[in-house]
Amino acid sequence: MDTNLIDMAEMFATKKDLSFNRIDDNEISVQLQNDESEYNLFVSLRQDSEMLCFSCDMNLFVPQKKHNKVANAVIKANEMLWVGHFDIMSNGGHIVYSLTIPFISSFSVEEDIIESTVRLITDECKRFHHYFEMIIKNKDLPDFAIGALFLESAGRA
Repeated sequence: MDTNLIDMAEMFATKKDLSFNRIDDNEISVQLQNDESEYNLFVSLRQDSEMLCFSCDMNLFVPQKKHNKVANAVIKANEMLWVGHFDIMSNGGHIVYSLTIPFISSFSVEEDIIESTVRLITDECKRFHHYFEMIIKNKDLPDFAIGALFLESAGRA
C-alpha cells in the first residue's frame, strides 16, 4: 500500500486543529468534540489484513449493575445502523463505536476518505449518545420510543 493512511489521519487532525497522539506508524488517537460531548477516536492500520480500523470511545461509562440493560440498548442501536457497530468494552465498561474498512493494495485511497469516515463516526456517536445516556441513568424507554428518538422529520407544518 503506497498511501500511509495513518499519515492521512494525522494530516486530517492537523487540518481540523484537533488534538492527536501518534502512537506508532500504524495507530493514532484523535480527540473529537461536538456541541455536547468529547470522543476519543483510535485509528489503526492492520497492514497484514489490509484493514483500517476506527474505534471511537464515547466516554460513556456503564456501571456493572447496568451492563445487561445497556447491552440490550446496544443491540437495539446496532439494528438501526448501516455500517459499524456499538459495543461495551469488557475492560473498562465504556461504550465504543467501531468501524473497519477493508483496503486492497491496488485501491487508490483519497485523503477525503478519512474526513468522510470521521464525520460518519461522529454523526453516529452524536445520534446515539443521548439514548445510551438515558439508559445508563435508568430511564425506561418502551421500544416504540426508541424508534421515535431517531426519526428525522422534514417538510412543512
